[in-house]
Amino acid sequence: MEAHIQALRINRNPLNLVLGTKRKLGLRIGYMEAALKGFYLNSIETGVHPQKLTRLLSEEFHCVDTESTNGLLQFLTNEGDRVPYQIMLPYLLSSDNINEFETIIHKRFFGVERFVRQGNNLYRFVKYTEERRDPIIWINDLERGIDAWDMGILVNLARAAYEIGYITKGQAWEHIEQAGILCSKILRSPEEIDKSFLLGRAMQSEKNRRLGPFIIVLFTFEQTSITAIFRGLQRNPDKTGEPRR
Repeated sequence: MEAHIQALRINRNPLNLVLGTKRKLGLRIGYMEAALKGFYLNSIETGVHPQKLTRLLSEEFHCVDTESTNGLLQFLTNEGDRVPYQIMLPYLLSSDNINEFETIIHKRFFGVERFVRQGNNLYRFVKYTEERRDPIIWINDLERGIDAWDMGILVNLARAAYEIGYITKGQAWEHIEQAGILCSKILRSPEEIDKSFLLGRAMQSEKNRRLGPFIIVLFTFEQTSITAIFRGLQRNPDKTGEPRR
């Protein structure tokens, strides 16, 4: 664990101390993805060479210019992997074993191989956590969904796109703040954020079940509580859908 903690990157730029609540929360949504990518955790700057960022955006996200980048940012904001996750969740919760789950998914979504593969990966990850209890995934965690997965990708995509000139700094911050606000409607703690991210990532590959300890690593790493950030973004009872500062 200590090796993982030492690998987490912090931008020592003192300007980060003056970031507002929305920006801090937005960056926190992207912690897990940033840690895996080797980005700074606490600033809009990634700390990664522009050439490497350009290759990352092109090879992993197929973003090669402003148009393709904005298209993916819009997709992640509106849909992402949240839609297929919500479709398969009822079958996941009602199936007693992997064979039953796979049969149901194949029968209802025949021909959609990516969807079937994602369902299989998710089922295996959930069963893995039940056996290992590291991390413990409750039904409530499953029901909260994978917003932090989609938004974590969005946050770090926006950061990388800004640094290589595909979008402006102002546009990047808008996406980061929007990600924080969207997740704060459902996810109320760092633990809920990280479990939400892990569930989404687990859908992509069964190998990602080994990422559970990253939750503990990030909790150990954080030196200041994020509770105040979430308290500052609770729903405003006077204006539906508007965060209270």
